[in-house]
Order: sequence, then structure tokens, then C-alpha cells
Amino acid sequence: MQKRIQYLDIIKVISIFLVVFCHFVLLAETIPANIFMVACWSGVPMFFMVNGALLFTRPLNLSKHIRKTLLIYIVLVLWKLIYLFSIGALCQVPVANFGKNQILLYLFAFGSLEGIGTGHLWFIEALLAVYILFPLFRIAYDHTHGRKIILFFAAYGILMTNGLTGLQMLLDALCAHGLLGVYSLEGLEILNPFGTYANMLGFFLFGAWLHTAPTLCGSLTRQRLLGLLSSLLGLSGMWAVKTYTSQNPAWDGILLVQGYRHLPVVFLAAGIFLICKDLTIPRPIPQKAITAVAKRTLGIYYLHWIFGWMLVPRLALLFPTFSIWTNLLKTLLLITPALLLTLLLEKIPILRHMVTG
Repeated sequence: MQKRIQYLDIIKVISIFLVVFCHFVLLAETIPANIFMVACWSGVPMFFMVNGALLFTRPLNLSKHIRKTLLIYIVLVLWKLIYLFSIGALCQVPVANFGKNQILLYLFAFGSLEGIGTGHLWFIEALLAVYILFPLFRIAYDHTHGRKIILFFAAYGILMTNGLTGLQMLLDALCAHGLLGVYSLEGLEILNPFGTYANMLGFFLFGAWLHTAPTLCGSLTRQRLLGLLSSLLGLSGMWAVKTYTSQNPAWDGILLVQGYRHLPVVFLAAGIFLICKDLTIPRPIPQKAITAVAKRTLGIYYLHWIFGWMLVPRLALLFPTFSIWTNLLKTLLLITPALLLTLLLEKIPILRHMVTG
């Protein structure tokens, strides 16, 4: 069994916390709430960075990787089936409302069904896309200049999504102020061979590059300072983007459109990664707790969605007002049962892969 890398476990725990924090939101309309919410856009990119860091430091077993990719797809189909009946029942959406073809497309072709909230599963779809391309990059990585190739395509994937989004926002702002005509960059999508999830492939490759890079700036202290500055730049940038798009500096109950496709999220995710890089956990109890959660983030990710539909509407009725504290409590109340149920399911051989991938 491969030894766990503690700092990657820490990043995974931070990531799953941020992901659950931004689902089923119980927040007041305040500026701190808005800052917390824009920070959550770094959660999924960091998951991809950790995946890249882990996969690129292991030997490539192509047949095993293909089986793993197929397993991810099969597990996704099974969870969509579970959601169809569980969330359908919780939201009072009868399965009979849908035709056979609709259900087949929903289950096997990444489709959706009205009333069955499964938007969060885009993450698994993006992971599948990245896993399909991974062997090509892993083979390139083993050759001369492999790390440079990885860095180039990491930057390319991110710039072709996050960079173009930022540039389009700038052009639109200049147009709105009468300083420029109407310009659309949609035609440049032809230069993006990686499609919808190019930025997630970019984060995946960037995580591998950062993980295998020597300590930046010559010392861990300087590296973490660089990470802190990058995080602050990214967080303030994401808040500025959200403020600009919504014309409101406070949380307005509306998620940032294409939140993963803005440039500041790159600085935020990379900054947190650098702050955590090479961190170790000296005390055994926190170490075991972080490892326990980090090993089960996939199960928590799938299960928290069901617990959210079950618990949050009732939880919301208990509070006269919402705040960051109510959303923190909600996050813990969703992660805890999801973690406990994952612990149980992974002990049942026929169900283990449903929560471990």
C-alpha cells in the first residue's frame, strides 16, 4: 500500500469542506459570507491538483488505469440511479414523470432530469474526461523535458478557459463604458482541443508539476509566504469578480456564473496548495482524523448530497436568521453522517467501490 502524503490529505480535507460549505447554503447577505462563498470555488480545482500530484508520481499501469476509469463511470451511473429514486422521493418528483429515453440518457449519457438535482456530478464527469487523457500525459512525463510539457499544457488548458473568460469580461466592460465595440471570443474555442473541462485538466497537470517541483523560493517559509500572497490575491480577485457581476459586495444568494473559469481562482487554489505543500501533522489524533476524512472524500461527496436534501430544509427552520456559523454547522452536519456511512459501506465488499472509487 502506498504511503499517504500528509499535505495532500490536508488539501483534500480543505477541499471537501469548501465543497460542502457552498451546497445548501444557509448564509446571511453579508460581505464576509460572500468572501467565504467565493473561496469555495477553489475546492474542486484543488481536488484535481491532488489527483494529478498522486497519479503522476505512480508508475503507469495502463490496463489498471482503464479499469479504474471504467469503474468511475459505472459508479457514477449507479449513484445517478440512487439519486433518481432518493432525491426524486425527497423532492416529490415521481420517476413515472420521465420517459424511458430520458432516463437512459440521464443514466448513461451524462444527461439531466428536471427536478432531480444532480448538478454537482459535473465533477465526476470532468474527472472521467481527465482520466481518459491522463495516459498520454503520463507517457510524455517520462521523457526528456516531460515536466516542461506538463507545465505548458497546464498553462494552456487554464488560459484557454479561465484566461479567455477574464479577457471576455474585460472586453465586455470596455464595451459597456463605450470604449470599445462588441467583441466575442467564442471563435477562439477552436484552439481548445480539450473541450469543456480544459481548465480542470490544467489544474490536474498543474498539481502534478507543483508536487514534483523543488521547494519554491529556496525555503519552505518563502514558499508558504508566496502561497499566502497568491491566496490573498486570488480571494480578493474572486470577491471583486463576484461584486462586479452582481453589483453587490455582499452575498446575494446567487452563485458566481462559471466560477471555476475565472483567473483569480487559479491564484487561490495554487496559493492554498503552496501553503500546505510539505506540511506534516506531528500529533497522532489530528493526523488520524485528517487521514480518515481524506481517504473518504469521494463517499462524502456522493452522500452529502442526499443528506443535504434530507436535513437542510428542516435545519433551516430551526434558525430565525442565517450566518456564517449556521452554514458552518450545516457543513459539519452533512460531512459527519456522510463520513460515518462511508465508513460502514466500505466494509461491505459489494458496496465498497460505491464510496471508494
